This record gives sequence, structure tokens and C-alpha cells, in this order.
Amino acid sequence: MKVVSKQDTVEQLKQNFASSSAVVFADYKGVTSEQMNELRASMRAKDVVIKVAKNNLVRIAMKGSPTEQVAERLVGPTVTCFALKDAVEMAKALSDFAKKVEAFSIKEGVLGDQAMSEAQIKQLATLPSREQLLGQLLSVMNGPIRNFVCVLNAVQRDFVQVLQAVADKKGQQG
Repeated sequence: MKVVSKQDTVEQLKQNFASSSAVVFADYKGVTSEQMNELRASMRAKDVVIKVAKNNLVRIAMKGSPTEQVAERLVGPTVTCFALKDAVEMAKALSDFAKKVEAFSIKEGVLGDQAMSEAQIKQLATLPSREQLLGQLLSVMNGPIRNFVCVLNAVQRDFVQVLQAVADKKGQQG
């Protein structure tokens, strides 16, 4: 690889590291090109960028970052996945792909400024999606309002029931 090409790759990696919410490193040794194309296509829909670069170039791109020790541990063929939006969606998709393709395995990753082990990435994959979490939050926020409306309606409902009981009692007497 030419020096200019390597410098371009390092700059592109630096930009990807800066713009991503999470990064996952995975071993792809033994994965066919057809399977990798399938992974790339599924990740593109989730706003995940996949790069295959030499480990030394990844180390250079991560130099000076709080998580550069993660790059120091990279060995063997490594694919780097950058989540531009939702880290949970990327973790779910990579975990599903790793279950489907035995040759693919997650090594480790970075979430924000924190290094993550393979187990932590798999645990991240079990979290509900962003939309589900927002729905749960809205449900929790609507709870007190719903209860307040029910209490206000109960006063009117009880008053109407008392009036109906009085009317029924007068109807039986008269």
C-alpha cells in the first residue's frame, strides 16, 4: 500500500472514530466474501460503517484517544464497525450475525470513551431498541396524568350514581 493511500486510510479512520457513537472490532477470518457483503448491506441500513484496515493503521488512528489500549490488543484479521447512530442496533446486528456465521466473532469495542469486552457488547445487544425505550418512557410519563384524569372522572361518576340511586328510591316510593 502506498504511503499516500495509508495516510488517507488513517484520516478516514480518524473521522469515523470521531463521528461514531460506538466501535466494535471483530474477527472475520473464514467469513466468505458473500457473507461479508450480506453483513455490509444489513449494516448500511442501520447507519453502520464497516472498514477492513490493517491493525497498525487502526492503532495510528486511535493514538492519543482515551481508548487507544483497545487497538493495542488487536491481533489477526480485524473488521472495524462504526455505529454512526444507534450503538444498540449495531450490537444486536453483529451478535445475530456472529450466531449465524460461526467464523465471525466479536473481539471488543468502544462505547463513547469506555472500552468494552465481548461480553459487554453482547449485553448491550440485549437492551431494548431506542424506539422501545422511548415508548416505555412515554408510558411512565403518561401514568400520573392518566391517574389524575381517572380521579377527576370518578368524582363526576360517583355524583351521577348517587343521583341515580336517589331517583330510583323516589321512583319506588311514588
